[in-house]
Amino acid sequence: MIKSVLTYLKENINDDVMINSWEDKSQLPLLLRNNYNFFRMEILNQQSILMEVKEDSPNIEQLQKHIFQIRNHTKYPIVLLYNELSRYRRRSLIENRISFLIKDGQMYLPFLGLDLNKATEFIENKSKPFSTPAQIAYLFFLYNPESVVNVTEFAKKMNFNSMTASRALNDLYNTRLITYEVSGKTGRSKEYKRISDPEYFNIGKDYLKSPVREIVYTIKEPEGACLAGLYALSNSSMLNPPKNYVYAISKDDFYKSNIDIIKNRDLIDDMKLVELEIWNYDPKLFSYNNHLDLMSLYLSLRELKDERVEQALNEVLQGESWYMV
Repeated sequence: MIKSVLTYLKENINDDVMINSWEDKSQLPLLLRNNYNFFRMEILNQQSILMEVKEDSPNIEQLQKHIFQIRNHTKYPIVLLYNELSRYRRRSLIENRISFLIKDGQMYLPFLGLDLNKATEFIENKSKPFSTPAQIAYLFFLYNPESVVNVTEFAKKMNFNSMTASRALNDLYNTRLITYEVSGKTGRSKEYKRISDPEYFNIGKDYLKSPVREIVYTIKEPEGACLAGLYALSNSSMLNPPKNYVYAISKDDFYKSNIDIIKNRDLIDDMKLVELEIWNYDPKLFSYNNHLDLMSLYLSLRELKDERVEQALNEVLQGESWYMV
């Protein structure tokens, strides 16, 4: 990879670019030497240290710690080198002013005033929405940021079987929302934990979908249903309440219940009914005081193209450590 990057830099920046081995890398902690290859780079007469990421890319918090450690051993700017980089991680690096190069030619070198992209930019595959179990796993880690669980523990907490729990955790791991360490008596148990805020939200939100699968109307809300939708949002913001009360219930509870559904459109328009959202998962799973959890509320309303709703959602989410517009 170094050879191809050097060729690109010489062709597009300067013929005098040099990349050589960094002799002082032997002074670095073993952990860093195991995770990165280190080089000394000279570009436009500016020296810097090039850190080639070997395998799994550390999250932003870990990268900042690693860079801090390396700065104790050099006065030069530090540049990360990646084989490829998702647009989410690239944006996060730029927001944190962390310099980087990518094999395909993209680069962000603020100490040189360079921010270049290839003419044909690397385009990540369109995000495929999470399955319902994976979305539940995402919400679990969102509201339990310090949790460290293995498959068995997670399955028990979420009332999943082991296979469902394993697939859900793998989905989050494959999108780099969670990491794991191997531990246990046999040395084979994977202990999962999530990445830090607000990156967890920023990456995950594009894989999440509305929990609402269907909306029906009825005279009275079912027992145990949660206040939901625009009515729930109006209770927590300056948004005016809608005409009808809105409640949410899981699809399993809905199919078990004997609920009289109003289908006549004239009655729906004229009467003050209950708008009942039927969800793919139990809205009580992460609710508090019979109120929906804020992320699920956000997901159920974010497709509404209404500035008032967007403003109200932003208002109620601003206090959450994981939320970032």
